This record gives sequence, structure tokens and C-alpha cells, in this order.
Amino acid sequence: MTARTLIGDLGGTNLRLALTNGTSVEAEARFRTADHPGLESVLDRYLESLPDTAWPVSAFLAVAGPVSGDRCKLTNCPWSFSRRAVAERFGWDRFRLMNDFSAVAAALPHFSDKDLLTVQTGANNGAAPKLVLGPGTGLGVGAVVPAEGGWAILDGEGGHVDLPCRDESGSELHQVLRRDGPVSAETVLSGAGLAALFNAVAEANDAGIRVVQGEDVTARLADTGCPVAREALDQFSSFLGAVAANAALTVGARGGVYLTGGVLGHAGNDFREDLFRAHFNGEGRMADYLAAIPVYRIRHPEPGLFGLRMLARGSSANQ
Repeated sequence: MTARTLIGDLGGTNLRLALTNGTSVEAEARFRTADHPGLESVLDRYLESLPDTAWPVSAFLAVAGPVSGDRCKLTNCPWSFSRRAVAERFGWDRFRLMNDFSAVAAALPHFSDKDLLTVQTGANNGAAPKLVLGPGTGLGVGAVVPAEGGWAILDGEGGHVDLPCRDESGSELHQVLRRDGPVSAETVLSGAGLAALFNAVAEANDAGIRVVQGEDVTARLADTGCPVAREALDQFSSFLGAVAANAALTVGARGGVYLTGGVLGHAGNDFREDLFRAHFNGEGRMADYLAAIPVYRIRHPEPGLFGLRMLARGSSANQ
């Protein structure tokens, strides 16, 4: 009997679970975090649906929040749990946790052409660091760098850096957003952030309208061509380019910048790749450096689970 590992991608909105033997994935399932009181409740439901012969001997979970010590608390979800208690309850000798975008980063060296859409061609250096950013419930950021025998994951919380402003319109919106507190990249580059950005644009233009969630912005644009929604998504595209450029310069991501996340999925073709490129490449001394970096949108439906499978196989990242 082949030993299986439970892999899971736990974000602020959804928990995706599957089993892997390292080479394939089976029994994939998705659960909304808002529908369950905590991790153990979902694991009970998922594992009860499996035959005894498929019971996993270990688990590997990527979570949307910092990972340190035994206690795990998510950033954009009220769940928290003890790694030790969960492992004991389900009989796992090995229960590994990592940041959710570290799992996505682990997948970057293994994507094929069909998994990617090109935003900027650049000059791919396959042996250089690779960076991923994902606006979703929050803003995930992860990276991998070459290491002996594979790739090493850089763990961090890059979504919480200060939001950069590169033009007058961005600075004006920044001032409006600051009334509610500090403005990080995640303040605008997330689902809630897109809604906040729409409301800031509406206020700056005395439009007298507001939205509650990011999906309302993309829906307004699709349904009525709402000019406030168009401006919000234009600003979103520009801010994402600036944030991605800062992160790419920090890690030297000449191996590529990869974009993913639910907000980009909802935006579809309304995401302005031209504005992203303009603010990514900029006009400063590093413009040529940035213009040579390839940028992609990830098409793979479950990049986090794919990265975890690569880690479970032992061929992706060395930590």
C-alpha cells in the first residue's frame, strides 16, 4: 500500500485539501472557512469521507499567516490551532506547516508553459530567484532562490510592506485611505482592498457611491462599465506593478515574477497589464533591469497544492 500525505492550502476564504503519494493527487476537496468553526472540524469531515486504505500517515499544510512555534493563527480568518494537538488527534507523526505563499513559491520552478500567461516577455534566467504575488483575501508574497540540490524558499510577510506611490493620483488615493489607518500593500491589493480602493476613488471624485467587497467592483464594471470601477481597477493594476517591482528588486527576481490570486481571477481581462508594466518597469535607474524580468499570470488551478505536492515528493525546495 502506498503511503499518502494529506496536503492542504488554507487561505482566508477557502481550505483546499487533497491526498498525494508524491507523484499524483487524489480526493481533492474545497471548504469555505466561514462555514466551519475551525481546522479540526473540516479535517473530521474530509477524513471521514475517505476509505481506511487511504488514511494519510502525515500532513503538510500551507496557511495564510506567519508560521512560528506550535500555535498557528491565520491573518484574515478567525481560525487558530495547535500543530501538536492536531497531529495527536489524527495520529500523524509528522505534521508540517508553512506559509501559503511559500507553497506557491515552491511550485514556480515546476510550471510548464500551459500553466502560464505572459505579461512581460523579459529574458528568463532559469537559475535566478523567482517571485510570486497573489492578491486574494490578503496579499500573498513568496519567493524561491537557487540552492544546492534544488531551491530554497524565502519565508516572509511581503504583503504588509508600505504601499508605494509613484504618481499624483496614487498619492491622492493614499491620503484618502490613510484616514482609516496605515496603508500597506494589502490595503489595496486584496479583495477588501479593491473595495477600499473603489470607495477612495469614488470619494476623490465626489461620486457618492460605495461597495462592500471586491467582487462588487468587477461586477459593476462588467454590468454597466462603471467609470469608478474602471479607475479602481486601473489603480489596482498600477499599484500591483509598483509593489511587484519593489519585491523583485529586493530578491533579485530575474528568474521571473508570477501573479496569481482570486482578485486577478475575478478581474480577468479588466486587469490592465499595460499599467502594471508601466509601474513595474518605471523610469528610474533600474528600469532596464526590471524590463528584462519576465512576468507571468499563473493559470494552474491549484498552485498551492501543486507546490505542496512537489515538496512532498522532495524535489522542489530545501528548507
